Amino acid sequence: MPQQEIFEESVLQAIDTLAEHANEQTTKIIVDLFKSAVLKKYKYVFNQELAQGIVNRKTIDKAVEFYFSDICFSIRVLSKMSDDDKDRLIQDAKRIMDDVKKIVEKILVNKGIDIVS
Repeated sequence: MPQQEIFEESVLQAIDTLAEHANEQTTKIIVDLFKSAVLKKYKYVFNQELAQGIVNRKTIDKAVEFYFSDICFSIRVLSKMSDDDKDRLIQDAKRIMDDVKKIVEKILVNKGIDIVS
């Protein structure tokens, strides 16, 4: 694994650890924004690979994680929802992330896109 990927994975693990221990919504918002910024490149990589008809499984995983972080940010800034409800909604969504990734892969395969590891 290249050094850049090792560094990126270390940063993402640190972000996830920070998110798990954050108690305030403001901290959670900052963590979601930071994670989204780290993963944003995968949104573009996914679109490039998709245009070529071959998408790497890691790209799918990271792109889905990017969109999830972006959604978490959007949920956390909602003013008419309690912090507990926000946390509960995000935790429920986090539990099904692997299923979401599999569904995305299945949709791509059905559209004729090759998935590579």
